[in-house]
Amino acid sequence: MCMLKTRCSDERGRTFVEVLSYIMIMISITAGMGAAVSRGYYKYEASEVQQQLVDLKKAIAMRYAADGNYALISLDDLCADNAGPHSMMPKRKCETTDGKEVCKCASQKMHHIFDGSAEIGSASDGLMFYITFSGLPTDICVQLATKAWDLQEGSDLDHMVINTNKTWSWKYSPLFEEVSGAYELPAKIQDAAVACGKDGYTNKITWYFN
Repeated sequence: MCMLKTRCSDERGRTFVEVLSYIMIMISITAGMGAAVSRGYYKYEASEVQQQLVDLKKAIAMRYAADGNYALISLDDLCADNAGPHSMMPKRKCETTDGKEVCKCASQKMHHIFDGSAEIGSASDGLMFYITFSGLPTDICVQLATKAWDLQEGSDLDHMVINTNKTWSWKYSPLFEEVSGAYELPAKIQDAAVACGKDGYTNKITWYFN
């Protein structure tokens, strides 16, 4: 029990300041932890989107290697074979007809880890296939555009289009001569940064493989 009013007032003041300081410290710690977790998850997403692209490309190449062309490429084929990255493939829908199980995709929609759409299809009369990732943030767009494809991931990238207006191709490819203003692969970071300059999750890249 305080004997002096001034002393009691000082003690209450110190207690209030201490509590307020404690609250501010806890807020700072919580915010810092939240930011660290957010940054860590974003790094995971950045790594995962590259892996999704690689796995999808491998699945398509392996599925149609025996055909010798990609004219009949379809998402249902991948679902039937249970191929492709499971993190982005649609669910399978299987039915039994005449004692034979037939599987296909429950939907024709794929999404990469940044929740943008992913599409596949045939190009150049079946001589090539394409993969398109839409809804990419700028930094991820640049990262994917400048990806170095090694022999294990397939070195058969023919050309690449960013946001439908910038094309990259190999110097000795006929496409390099045909497309006015085409850049030479591999893409340079500064060029990709300009092409991926759309704000928000609005960038799109299409890769063409043969």
